[in-house]
Amino acid sequence: MPTSFAALDIGSNTFRLIIAEKGPEGILVGTKKVWQEVTRLSQGLSPGGGFGSAPLKRAFTALDHFAEILQKENPQGGVLAAGTMAVRESADGKEFMKELNCRYGWNSKILSGNQEAFLSARGVQSELIAFPNCSLIFDIGGRSTELIRTYKREISLTKSLPLGVVSLTEKFIHHDPPTTQEVLAMKDYIFQTLSGKDMYIRVKNLDEIIGTAGTVTTICAMLLSLENYDPLRVNGARIPLEDIEALLTEVIGETLIKRSKRIGLHPKRADVIVAGLALTCTLLEFFRGNYLLVSDASLLEGLWLLQAGVISIGELPVT
Repeated sequence: MPTSFAALDIGSNTFRLIIAEKGPEGILVGTKKVWQEVTRLSQGLSPGGGFGSAPLKRAFTALDHFAEILQKENPQGGVLAAGTMAVRESADGKEFMKELNCRYGWNSKILSGNQEAFLSARGVQSELIAFPNCSLIFDIGGRSTELIRTYKREISLTKSLPLGVVSLTEKFIHHDPPTTQEVLAMKDYIFQTLSGKDMYIRVKNLDEIIGTAGTVTTICAMLLSLENYDPLRVNGARIPLEDIEALLTEVIGETLIKRSKRIGLHPKRADVIVAGLALTCTLLEFFRGNYLLVSDASLLEGLWLLQAGVISIGELPVT
């Protein structure tokens, strides 16, 4: 009987849990189950500061729910819980992850930016069948964006940038609805951050630009008008830059209440989707991409592969 494994992505905006059985090459087809909760753990977080009481309360409410699921599902291969940018930045990040281990008995780890990027790439590669020869993968989170360059499925470059939908929203969006000036200032900040990392010089001759994680899959669901999220329709979808730009123009003119009623958009993501659209557009513009290839799989699947022993963090390239 196949062994099941579990992994938990402690994201800056969203917590996600995966449980699946192990097959010959990874996740056994038809056994993957995924749960998610928007916790906004990084709300109000400043570098070196601690988590707020409200975000922590939301976080442990979600984790208690996941613990109940795990007790019921009982994955024989154990559970890996991994913290990302918010946990890396927080002064009490280590204590938070230690509490997860003490309270729930999970194997807990804080990922470096490069480790997060590496695992995101491996997650994407595990489910995109026709993988391009030379690609750039980006994984947009609440407080960071991971960039990964691959060549013939090998990872040749990883970068973690301090660009996330929660931090960008807190920094630039101060009106409801947002003003055009706020969004333009945000896009300029994103572009300058990318330029400062000299990314275009190091990432060129791309066959595909691939986007993954909740922001990108939400944008895809909105453009496809999916009342119920369908990973089979999202994974492998190609969305033109001009469609993403048009959607950004539409949501800029909407109040939060109106935006939260949009088909394909979870109400708890409505306040950060403007930043998500602006960041996605700017990434495509910066790397000269006319469309985006969407991956439903991401860091979460990469963490599962790590817990199941399919991949090793020792594969991480030196960049």
